[in-house]
Amino acid sequence: MKRNRDDDRAPASRPAEEPIHSDESRPQRPNCPHCGSPLLVAEQSRFNLAGRIDHFWVCDHCGTEFETSIEVTRQAVA
Repeated sequence: MKRNRDDDRAPASRPAEEPIHSDESRPQRPNCPHCGSPLLVAEQSRFNLAGRIDHFWVCDHCGTEFETSIEVTRQAVA
């Protein structure tokens, strides 16, 4: 079995900071508001300074474009 060179690398360490959590326990993928077709991947996502993540969607079936947004919060690390 051939090994990948990346297998030998240690995981990258991150500085201790407050983790970011979504208010939703498990964000759901939306259905198109026009035709109801389920969507798999947002066309674009962005974090805005108001503490939200905006997702921009385009339906593969009918071409309808729309946006969803979720709020993220910081929680203290014990």
